[in-house]
Amino acid sequence: MFFPFYKFLLVVSLLFTSIINAYTNKNSDSLLNNSYKELTDKYYKYEYLKEGLVYIKAYLEKAKLENNTKSILKGYHFYADFYDTNYKQATVYIDSAIVIAEKTNFKNKFYPAALYGKKAYIERIEGNFTVALDLYLKELKLFKKSNNNYNINFTKYNIGLLKRDYGDFEGAKTIFKNHLKFIKKTKCKTHNKVHLSTCLGLTYELSRTYRLNNEIDSASIINSEGLKIATNNKAEYYLVFNDGILDFYKGEYHSCINKISSTLSKLENVSDRVNYEIYNLIDAYLFLGKSYEALSKNKKALQFYKKTDSLTVVSNYLVPETKEVYSKLINHYKIINDSKNQLISVNKLLQIDSILDRNYKYINNKLEYDYDRPNLIKEKELLIRSLQNNNSDQSKTNWILISCLLMSLMGFSLVYYKKIIYTKRFDYNLKNNNTNSENKIEKIITKPIVSEEVSVKVLSALQNFDNKKTYLKPNLNLNKVAKTLNTNSKYLSIVINQTYNKSVVQYINDLRIEYVILKLKEDQKFRKYTIKAIAIEIGFNTDQAFSKAFHKKTGVFPSSFIKELNN
Repeated sequence: MFFPFYKFLLVVSLLFTSIINAYTNKNSDSLLNNSYKELTDKYYKYEYLKEGLVYIKAYLEKAKLENNTKSILKGYHFYADFYDTNYKQATVYIDSAIVIAEKTNFKNKFYPAALYGKKAYIERIEGNFTVALDLYLKELKLFKKSNNNYNINFTKYNIGLLKRDYGDFEGAKTIFKNHLKFIKKTKCKTHNKVHLSTCLGLTYELSRTYRLNNEIDSASIINSEGLKIATNNKAEYYLVFNDGILDFYKGEYHSCINKISSTLSKLENVSDRVNYEIYNLIDAYLFLGKSYEALSKNKKALQFYKKTDSLTVVSNYLVPETKEVYSKLINHYKIINDSKNQLISVNKLLQIDSILDRNYKYINNKLEYDYDRPNLIKEKELLIRSLQNNNSDQSKTNWILISCLLMSLMGFSLVYYKKIIYTKRFDYNLKNNNTNSENKIEKIITKPIVSEEVSVKVLSALQNFDNKKTYLKPNLNLNKVAKTLNTNSKYLSIVINQTYNKSVVQYINDLRIEYVILKLKEDQKFRKYTIKAIAIEIGFNTDQAFSKAFHKKTGVFPSSFIKELNN
């Protein structure tokens, strides 16, 4: 009887695996005589490649045999770094290191701080931003204790990325500028390609932040400065890619497509562990889709919107830019009457919006109290110390302080004056609304279109609608409000028009604006929300609709109103 061929293959496979494992173990054992530095250098030669695993294994085995806590932590850190795109494996290794560090109470300039930073990175690329923030803040606190300036700046850079993702563009810009300044001062030399790449990467992130804040001219200037020195550097494609997106804002859609397409293979290269960032790929697909849509190539645009959807589902990486894609998909499925996929896209958008809103509030509050406030206190202490150390220049300092005080008083007077104007405008609108209400009620009585009984009933229901703040619900229209008030939509429209001289939509918008003005005055945290977040919070679908309604009601835009309140 012949030996079955599949069994032969199985035996050969097992023998081959045994030989490989034996060779690896033997290889690993023979490496134990190497120093930690030699093993580290050999690993970095094959960083992120399978060939490097034997050196990590030898490093950790050597550390365990010698009971060297520092090297054990580093060995686990190596493993977590190697597997950081595999959430489960990476988490096992980094958690093992953190447990050992906490049990042994090990502390030096690098550990355990860097372990929390590595875990934060693993959580961030998995889309767990709130967990990542807590870990980055913990890492920053530990690095500050050890005065590790380079790592302090790098941790702040990672916090800057989170700030940017949740709308604090000014805070992110400050962090990126400071980090770029630090890198240029300590590391970045044009003849050193590695350090130049770091500078160019930071230049790109700063330009991207300006772009997300709609400061397109500033973003273009920064990006152009980077391109001038980026020739033949591996980070050049980032700037070319960003330049393509900036072309979109100039209406140069073909150029946008060409530039992004030329960098797409590198942006999609998941194996480039140092440079791959999922938010860049989201941007690439989004702007390719928008450019093709602008050129009326809707079929092509849809391909890239669907790619973004798939990327979001697989990665769980949620950023505000993702919402635009789902709005595009909803509109597409609505046009072609595909109710099933339209509903799926609506549900995804609602889920993403809910998660982003929850994370937005948490992250901004956490940053304010655990990051921004300590930095302000430190800055205050430095200023006080500086003033105390310059007693000889006291006279000059006094003049400066007096000048600052006078300028502050002048500024305060100006703000106060503007605030009076805004308040007068707001009170004027309220007064007019009340006057209009009284006049219109008289008209109803003297010139009825609906019966007085129905009118009173509708006005009573509207009062309840106002008291319960039902007007804050999104997507309200005449029919929905009428149904909520248990009345006829025609009667409702007539009563509101006769009483307030407004349409139902205008009536709802005015209630929302009156509510948001009071909330902005009373709630400092609420003022820190982006205009878009505030708009969604009070029922508007877009920030543009909110700004327009706010200006129509008060005579000023919400951004100006908030700015004056903060002054």
